[in-house]
Amino acid sequence: MIFDGFILMVVGMLVVYFFLIIMNTIINMLSASFREHALQEEKMILDEAEAKRRKKREKEMKKAIMTASPSADEASRMTAVITAAVHAHATR
Repeated sequence: MIFDGFILMVVGMLVVYFFLIIMNTIINMLSASFREHALQEEKMILDEAEAKRRKKREKEMKKAIMTASPSADEASRMTAVITAAVHAHATR
């Protein structure tokens, strides 16, 4: 009776061992067959992320340029305000 239990245990362990070997072999074969596709998809994802970063950087640069250099109308207005302030200070 104990011997039958031992045989059942060994058979069960061997079934699990062979199942894991077969599963590991199938996974490795699938990985090898889809490797090229995975690399292409990874490259595509990286290119999209780089394009997003580049677009965001360009948008930030445009925004920085717009805020750093005032337009001609705004510059004229600032000149008039400064001139009026200097004139008001001088007439005191």
